[in-house]
Amino acid sequence: MAIENVSGKFRATPRAVPLRAASLPEEDFAALVAEHHNRLARLAHLLCGDREQAEDAVAEAYAKVWPRFRRGEVRHPRVYLRAAVVNEVRGGLRHRMLERREEQRRRVDWRDGVSPERGIDDRALLETALRQLPPGQRAVIVLRFYEDMGEDEIAALLGVPVGTVKSRCSRALQQLRALVGTDDD
Repeated sequence: MAIENVSGKFRATPRAVPLRAASLPEEDFAALVAEHHNRLARLAHLLCGDREQAEDAVAEAYAKVWPRFRRGEVRHPRVYLRAAVVNEVRGGLRHRMLERREEQRRRVDWRDGVSPERGIDDRALLETALRQLPPGQRAVIVLRFYEDMGEDEIAALLGVPVGTVKSRCSRALQQLRALVGTDDD
């Protein structure tokens, strides 16, 4: 209802003031970021193994998705953002991930066969083991078990055949069991 000045008094009238039919893209995007940021940051962290790199990847994904979102070209924003984060981690941070893996290899005392992370809780141990996987296998494991995606979805997201997803998953699980498993000999 609009308010008019009639004879020095204000009163409500039934004339409608034009209301926004939809919110602004900036508001929608801000709400989308607020709703999904923690999950996307965690996904990126699991993929790359470094909190700062994960935050950078998520921020870059937002920056790349925003122009398309603003133009209304993104139909499924959650899926689109997740794909953008995965692609950003896989592509833009590949070099830094290799450097980090090499640093970790230097920290392991191979003579004793024990990593300094060995005594930390299971979650930290699993994250350490995940960082040792090749990026393709790590992506499949994180998407399959953290994001609970099916093999077909993972294949489409990564742009590889379903058979490649299955073999990467199998090899990664075998390697993780070897890295995390106990010595029951």
